[in-house]
Amino acid sequence: MLKAGKKYRSDDTEAIRKNLGLQETVNQASGALQKNQNGADIPGKDTFTKNIGACRAYSPWLNIGGDSQVWTTAQFISWLESQGAFNHPYWMCKGSWAYANNKVITDTGCGNICLAGAVVEVIGTRGAMTIRVTTPSTSSGGGITNAQFTYINHGDAYAPGWRRDYNTKNQQPAFALGQTGSTVGNDKAVGWNWNSGVYNANIGGASTLILHFNMNTGSCPAVQFRVNYRNGGIFYRSARDGYGFEADWSEFYTTTRKPSAGDVGAYTQAECNSRFITGIRLGGLSSVQTWNGPGWSDRSGYVVTGFS
Repeated sequence: MLKAGKKYRSDDTEAIRKNLGLQETVNQASGALQKNQNGADIPGKDTFTKNIGACRAYSPWLNIGGDSQVWTTAQFISWLESQGAFNHPYWMCKGSWAYANNKVITDTGCGNICLAGAVVEVIGTRGAMTIRVTTPSTSSGGGITNAQFTYINHGDAYAPGWRRDYNTKNQQPAFALGQTGSTVGNDKAVGWNWNSGVYNANIGGASTLILHFNMNTGSCPAVQFRVNYRNGGIFYRSARDGYGFEADWSEFYTTTRKPSAGDVGAYTQAECNSRFITGIRLGGLSSVQTWNGPGWSDRSGYVVTGFS
């Protein structure tokens, strides 16, 4: 082989490389990834994934925590950080299907999360994170099944916390939130088009419970029930179309709160005694003591058949 008038032996590969300028090519090739390895020979997969901005599917079978003891949210986040979960824009793993090897998060405020078989997704950074946990159809440690929990923390000043989504397997109860909003000033303050829920209303010296149902459609779009403490009465009122509550509260009559005679349009006992015959004296004559000068002084409501 000749170059610039030089002659080399065919077995002098070192000299040939230098003469042809191939040494740098050889150096680069020695550190190159092999195509047939399909990425298996990447030395730092975590760093590589981060550098190219790819999502990190960390593991399809991972012991999350290593045992079945309880965890706080803070401990869960520390574990995620130790796994490099915050090094990527998106990171996920799936807990191993072994109750004994996975922790249970108990401080969410909306149900326990057993991490066995759960899918954990982390989006964002350590200082501004969103964590989503999808639980399997069976669980242990009092965990909520068939649920999706979401934890958002953008800093202590931005109301960090958990929430749980409702779905066809975990349907929302009628009043999942309990009291809705703050205490209102009186028993007529809850508007017909307010959100359905349970309200507390001041009524002067005490409070009353307002149960409010709003469909926001139809001829009767809303109805309210007012319940007083110690079985002190149940009242209701209903709205009409979009006009709101046009009538005042109406009370339910119960065994402990019976209607008065006036409420049902009946006479009182005293009114009956003064208006109608209550007895007819039969047999002998009335005693002379029943007559006392002009007029009749015996009880009203009698028919006297005779006197002496």
